[in-house]
Amino acid sequence: MNGISNYLLEKVQSKTGLSMSVIVGYALQALFAIGATVLLFVALFFIFSDYLGFGGTTTSIGMFLLLGAMLWTNGAKKKTIADAERALQAHSFVSMNGPLLNAGMQFGQKVGWRRTLPTLLALFAASGIAAEWRRRHYHQDDASY
Repeated sequence: MNGISNYLLEKVQSKTGLSMSVIVGYALQALFAIGATVLLFVALFFIFSDYLGFGGTTTSIGMFLLLGAMLWTNGAKKKTIADAERALQAHSFVSMNGPLLNAGMQFGQKVGWRRTLPTLLALFAASGIAAEWRRRHYHQDDASY
Protein backbone atom coordinates (compact mmCIF):
# COMPACT_ATOMS: atom_id res chain seq x y z
CA MET A 1 0.00 0.00 0.00
CA ASN A 2 2.88 2.34 0.79
CA GLY A 3 4.32 1.86 -2.69
CA ILE A 4 1.05 2.83 -4.38
CA SER A 5 0.63 5.97 -2.26
CA ASN A 6 4.24 7.00 -2.95
CA TYR A 7 3.68 6.41 -6.68
CA LEU A 8 0.49 8.50 -6.66
CA LEU A 9 2.19 11.27 -4.66
CA GLU A 10 5.14 11.36 -7.08
CA LYS A 11 2.76 11.31 -10.07
CA VAL A 12 0.81 14.30 -8.70
CA GLN A 13 4.04 16.15 -7.89
CA SER A 14 5.38 15.54 -11.39
CA LYS A 15 2.20 16.91 -12.98
CA THR A 16 1.59 19.88 -10.65
CA GLY A 17 5.03 20.65 -9.25
CA LEU A 18 3.58 21.00 -5.75
CA SER A 19 5.44 19.93 -2.64
CA MET A 20 5.33 21.04 0.98
CA SER A 21 8.06 23.63 0.42
CA VAL A 22 6.18 25.10 -2.57
CA ILE A 23 2.96 25.32 -0.54
CA VAL A 24 4.80 27.01 2.35
CA GLY A 25 6.36 29.41 -0.15
CA TYR A 26 2.91 30.28 -1.56
CA ALA A 27 1.59 30.86 1.97
CA LEU A 28 4.52 33.18 2.76
CA GLN A 29 3.96 35.06 -0.49
CA ALA A 30 0.31 35.55 0.43
CA LEU A 31 1.27 36.87 3.88
CA PHE A 32 3.85 39.24 2.40
CA ALA A 33 1.33 40.46 -0.17
CA ILE A 34 -1.20 41.21 2.58
CA GLY A 35 1.48 43.02 4.59
CA ALA A 36 2.60 45.04 1.57
CA THR A 37 -1.00 46.00 0.81
CA VAL A 38 -1.55 47.18 4.38
CA LEU A 39 1.68 49.20 4.25
CA LEU A 40 0.59 50.71 0.92
CA PHE A 41 -2.70 51.87 2.43
CA VAL A 42 -0.92 53.30 5.47
CA ALA A 43 1.51 55.15 3.22
CA LEU A 44 -1.35 56.47 1.08
CA PHE A 45 -3.13 57.62 4.23
CA PHE A 46 -0.10 59.61 5.38
CA ILE A 47 0.53 61.03 1.92
CA PHE A 48 -3.05 62.26 1.53
CA SER A 49 -3.55 63.39 5.14
CA ASP A 50 -0.19 65.08 5.86
CA TYR A 51 1.66 65.76 2.62
CA LEU A 52 -1.32 66.83 0.52
CA GLY A 53 -3.08 68.40 3.50
CA PHE A 54 -6.48 66.68 3.28
CA GLY A 55 -6.51 65.81 6.97
CA GLY A 56 -7.03 62.51 8.73
CA THR A 57 -10.83 62.54 8.74
CA THR A 58 -11.21 63.42 5.08
CA THR A 59 -8.63 60.85 4.06
CA SER A 60 -10.31 58.15 6.17
CA ILE A 61 -13.72 58.92 4.64
CA GLY A 62 -12.23 58.90 1.15
CA MET A 63 -10.53 55.53 1.72
CA PHE A 64 -13.78 54.12 3.14
CA LEU A 65 -15.71 55.35 0.09
CA LEU A 66 -13.04 53.88 -2.21
CA LEU A 67 -13.35 50.50 -0.50
CA GLY A 68 -17.14 50.68 -0.77
CA ALA A 69 -16.92 51.52 -4.47
CA MET A 70 -14.58 48.59 -5.06
CA LEU A 71 -16.91 46.16 -3.28
CA TRP A 72 -19.97 47.56 -5.08
CA THR A 73 -18.26 47.24 -8.46
CA ASN A 74 -17.26 43.63 -7.70
CA GLY A 75 -20.87 42.80 -6.78
CA ALA A 76 -22.20 44.52 -9.89
CA LYS A 77 -19.75 42.55 -12.05
CA LYS A 78 -20.87 39.24 -10.54
CA LYS A 79 -24.53 40.18 -11.04
CA THR A 80 -23.86 41.14 -14.68
CA ILE A 81 -22.10 37.83 -15.31
CA ALA A 82 -24.97 35.88 -13.74
CA ASP A 83 -27.55 37.83 -15.80
CA ALA A 84 -25.59 37.26 -19.01
CA GLU A 85 -25.28 33.52 -18.31
CA ARG A 86 -29.05 33.28 -17.72
CA ALA A 87 -29.69 35.18 -20.95
CA LEU A 88 -27.34 32.87 -22.87
CA GLN A 89 -29.14 29.83 -21.50
CA ALA A 90 -32.48 31.29 -22.61
CA HIS A 91 -31.17 31.97 -26.15
CA SER A 92 -29.48 28.71 -27.01
CA PHE A 93 -28.68 27.97 -30.62
CA VAL A 94 -29.67 24.63 -32.03
CA SER A 95 -26.39 24.18 -33.89
CA MET A 96 -24.09 25.06 -30.97
CA ASN A 97 -23.87 21.67 -29.23
CA GLY A 98 -20.64 19.80 -28.57
CA PRO A 99 -20.98 16.72 -30.79
CA LEU A 100 -22.08 18.77 -33.78
CA LEU A 101 -19.16 21.19 -33.36
CA ASN A 102 -16.77 18.25 -33.03
CA ALA A 103 -18.14 16.72 -36.23
CA GLY A 104 -17.78 20.10 -37.95
CA MET A 105 -14.17 20.38 -36.84
CA GLN A 106 -13.37 16.90 -38.16
CA PHE A 107 -15.16 17.66 -41.43
CA GLY A 108 -13.23 20.92 -41.79
CA GLN A 109 -9.92 19.18 -41.24
CA LYS A 110 -10.68 16.42 -43.75
CA VAL A 111 -12.23 18.52 -46.51
CA GLY A 112 -10.18 21.65 -45.97
CA TRP A 113 -11.02 24.93 -44.29
CA ARG A 114 -11.17 26.94 -47.52
CA ARG A 115 -14.10 24.84 -48.69
CA THR A 116 -15.71 24.41 -45.27
CA LEU A 117 -15.60 28.00 -43.98
CA PRO A 118 -18.26 29.46 -46.33
CA THR A 119 -20.56 26.55 -45.51
CA LEU A 120 -20.09 27.07 -41.78
CA LEU A 121 -20.75 30.80 -42.10
CA ALA A 122 -23.96 30.10 -44.00
CA LEU A 123 -24.96 27.53 -41.36
CA PHE A 124 -24.41 30.02 -38.52
CA ALA A 125 -26.32 32.75 -40.36
CA ALA A 126 -29.20 30.37 -41.06
CA SER A 127 -29.33 29.19 -37.44
CA GLY A 128 -29.33 32.80 -36.22
CA ILE A 129 -32.13 33.72 -38.59
CA ALA A 130 -34.11 30.63 -37.55
CA ALA A 131 -33.63 31.40 -33.85
CA GLU A 132 -34.74 35.01 -34.34
CA TRP A 133 -37.75 33.91 -36.39
CA ARG A 134 -38.71 31.39 -33.69
CA ARG A 135 -38.40 34.03 -30.94
CA ARG A 136 -40.55 36.49 -32.88
CA HIS A 137 -43.07 33.74 -33.65
CA TYR A 138 -43.49 32.85 -29.97
CA HIS A 139 -43.53 36.49 -28.80
CA GLN A 140 -46.04 37.95 -31.25
CA ASP A 141 -48.19 39.49 -28.52
CA ASP A 142 -45.25 40.98 -26.60
CA ALA A 143 -44.98 44.73 -27.24
CA SER A 144 -41.23 44.84 -26.57
CA TYR A 145 -40.55 42.65 -29.64
